[in-house]
Amino acid sequence: MAANVTTTTNGQAAVTSRVLFVSVRLFVAADAFFWLGFFFAYLYLRALDSNLKWHPHGIDPSVALGTVLAACVILAAGALRYGADRGLRAGVVASLLLVLVAFVCQGVQLFDPGFSPSYGGGYGAVFVGYSAAMFAHLLGVLYWVETLVVDRDSSETARAEQARVASVFVTFLAGVALVAYILIYLA
Repeated sequence: MAANVTTTTNGQAAVTSRVLFVSVRLFVAADAFFWLGFFFAYLYLRALDSNLKWHPHGIDPSVALGTVLAACVILAAGALRYGADRGLRAGVVASLLLVLVAFVCQGVQLFDPGFSPSYGGGYGAVFVGYSAAMFAHLLGVLYWVETLVVDRDSSETARAEQARVASVFVTFLAGVALVAYILIYLA
């Protein structure tokens, strides 16, 4: 246990990077089960379409917003990782701006999808549930990356390590956004 904690110059305990990486990977594993629920609901309701009301006519979210959302989350993951590996604050700031654009796109999709979820069949229900979950996750990522940008107390090495840890989760979220884009907008 003592090997995982080091003491900083001001006497506070600092968690090593190994513990941070294990923690974020455990969180990603738990979050994967959360997202599997939405993907299972999508596949199950689509396969069980006994009333032919899975995806009624006219229940179509904006493909342009979905494309921008998925692209921004994927690019944010790359920018965050690039900024963390190179020690560039600009990469982390670019990631923050991309996540902000994705957050706004997801908010528009959630609060004005262009249809009522109660008349959208199974597709509408899964879409609104996915949108709300992605909106909450993007809000968390927005806060996390923003704290990396405004942190002036940590050393450059510590900030880069924290950005690498955050990039693990953002990369996972980019994968979720890509799979959801394929299922919701293309399939």
